Amino acid sequence: MLSASALSRLNAVVQVVALCAVGGCSAKGRQAHPDSAVFQHPDARPLLPSNLEGTVTDSANTPLPDVLVIAWPKGKRGEAVAQARTDEEGHFILPGLRPDRWMLLVEAGGLGTLETERQVPEDGRATLMLEGHSRALTGIVTDSTGRPQAGAQVELGSPGLRWTRSARSDANGIFSMTGLGSGRFTLRARLGDRVSQTSVVILNEAMLRAAHVRLSLQPGVLVEGRVLDDSGRILAGAGVDVMAMPSDDLPVSGRSGRDGKFRAGPVAPGKYQILARIEDYVPLDAPEPQLGSRAVQSFDLRLARTAKVAGRVLDESGQPMTGVAVSAISLIGGHDDLVVIPGALPLAAEAAELPTGNLLRPGGVRSAATDRAGRFVITGLSPGRTRLEIRHAAKLPFRREPLLIAPGDERELGDLVMLAGAPVAGRVLEAGTPIEGALVEARLSGNRTRPVFRATTDPKGEFFVRLPLGEYLLSAQTEKLISPQPLTLSLRSDVVPETCTLSLVPRQQRPVGAAGAAP
Repeated sequence: MLSASALSRLNAVVQVVALCAVGGCSAKGRQAHPDSAVFQHPDARPLLPSNLEGTVTDSANTPLPDVLVIAWPKGKRGEAVAQARTDEEGHFILPGLRPDRWMLLVEAGGLGTLETERQVPEDGRATLMLEGHSRALTGIVTDSTGRPQAGAQVELGSPGLRWTRSARSDANGIFSMTGLGSGRFTLRARLGDRVSQTSVVILNEAMLRAAHVRLSLQPGVLVEGRVLDDSGRILAGAGVDVMAMPSDDLPVSGRSGRDGKFRAGPVAPGKYQILARIEDYVPLDAPEPQLGSRAVQSFDLRLARTAKVAGRVLDESGQPMTGVAVSAISLIGGHDDLVVIPGALPLAAEAAELPTGNLLRPGGVRSAATDRAGRFVITGLSPGRTRLEIRHAAKLPFRREPLLIAPGDERELGDLVMLAGAPVAGRVLEAGTPIEGALVEARLSGNRTRPVFRATTDPKGEFFVRLPLGEYLLSAQTEKLISPQPLTLSLRSDVVPETCTLSLVPRQQRPVGAAGAAP
């Protein structure tokens, strides 16, 4: 199973890309033969690519379908990534792997994750076993009068499944799905222009028999329309998802044709969100209609061209700063944009720490690192207000006024200078007792009217901040307490300040004429 340290790294949303093609993966010290798809080892022996095949089962040796298998050369994650998906018999094949030691990561929703390694081709066929017992789910599809319906497509989705699974009902309307782990599953049946309401099933280890579901077909609603860009031009090849609200993990999808038109469905009556997607575009709107009043309902979906910003990060001396993370954060109503993406999170890909070039991270925050010249380019930005943020451990955080980005904009920001700062840590006490929630303020000496920064103490009475270099007056206060005198603080690049301790007294005990923060 995956180690605890790897599991702790599971979080965001991403996709793993392309299989490693024969002859398409290279490594330092190995070169492709000029006349054939072989790899040359430093000892000059020809090394032919090999297929890695295998089977994934549960603890009872039951084959597991739709399992994700990821592989990469051990210690060389940036060079080649391969992935495969098991079939109904649990079989998978990773073609064209060069002879090497490969790490394997296997993920099945509800059955956990396995991390192992294989020597290709010496170790031969792989049998990969996940802990736990899989389960089967059966059901029947009927019409509105209860008569069994043959040939209906039954779809199954779950937060733990990477792909929607499907099955066909037989002549008696019966369907079956096997190799399922524990979790919450949603099912829906479709046949022609009829569709069932979704049905939710919870599978767990306490179940003694297979779950059985009844899905009844009713007249559905077809969703059609056009996909357009921000200038009104048609967009061909855009994916369109019709998603129930709240999400049922079973979006109904379609794709726009050459004329920009799409058609998806049928879907059962209810409230939905309709979302279009295509590379280098972001949604301008996502209709949320209540469907069911008509058999066919039409919508125009608009997408905007993404934008990019570029610039250079320098230090105070004008030298470029390398490897600094620069982030562009989309703002909605002045707040950071939090984007919800439907579907399962790619847990295994995150756990594997796969190369960032092979991961897609959609959302409201996009980042890039500066190169040797201090240059950065951030692409895929949504039109609208965007806040730029730059952080470095030894510098003050850099922020600038929000940018107003137009569709397709290419903005050059020029030189952005990060200033040196000094860390300031301290505690606020009353008679030796820590004070939570005290307001700490720092003012530049000679300018006591405007604080440079404000912070609030934690439950231990502690605070931490990084300030520009200079001379400061530091004070603290609460509703009933105040600093008797401000603390003088000198911050220089060659001096590490000591921990500051601010002792507060009741306001009525403060000496008359004492300087410091105003109440």
